[in-house]
Amino acid sequence: WKTKREWIMKTPGVVFALGAAVKAFTKPGDAVLIQNPVYYPFTNIIRDNDRRVIDNTLVYEKRVTEGKSQYSIDYEDFERKIVQEHIKLFILCNPHNPVGRVWTAEELQQLGEICLRHHVIVVSDEIHNDFVYPGYEHTVFANVDPRFAEFTVTCTAPSKTFNLAGLQTSNIFIPNRELRHRFRKAVDQAGYSQLNTMGLVACRAAYEEGSEWLEQVKGYLQENLTFARDYIANNLPGIH
Repeated sequence: WKTKREWIMKTPGVVFALGAAVKAFTKPGDAVLIQNPVYYPFTNIIRDNDRRVIDNTLVYEKRVTEGKSQYSIDYEDFERKIVQEHIKLFILCNPHNPVGRVWTAEELQQLGEICLRHHVIVVSDEIHNDFVYPGYEHTVFANVDPRFAEFTVTCTAPSKTFNLAGLQTSNIFIPNRELRHRFRKAVDQAGYSQLNTMGLVACRAAYEEGSEWLEQVKGYLQENLTFARDYIANNLPGIH
């Protein structure tokens, strides 16, 4: 994903950015769309800012023939709720936390077309993109289609990947100048002006020097995931 320096803003955490986006792009009483089951601060940040939570609940599918189960998106419900609730803002979790889905380019394209059709701004939380395992590929929502970048706020951070949450550093990409101005104003209204120095240094060090460490972490996680699956299969029948 080719980005530009002027797109980037720094915030003390992605949840802070979500709150700023809710304030920047909606008004009290407006509805904001999410896809449960999702990271609980999504709901809290909407309600705490006097907005209404609208849920396009993900569909859990058990594929008996394939021996797999996964979550998918109900696109009809997604568009219906956008229309019925006059949705202005959709908070996407890509990859999704906690269900673990790495949304495909095709799935994101379908979401984006609906949002484009109804003038919905998308805040895409992509903080877990570094943890995508072999066999899957993370797709930046704003990069699926050039049109999508114009209504998307992309949120990333080194906090989950490199265990730096305490240093409160996130990277927010907003290609659209007007949206960037509105977002920055909301951040300024919160009284926030400068990121802490240690957070900046740690962020740069992680991205420039942390690749070997990250690969080891991913390997460790995969080993434990395999162990957990085997244990469940052998000791807890009926649980998938």
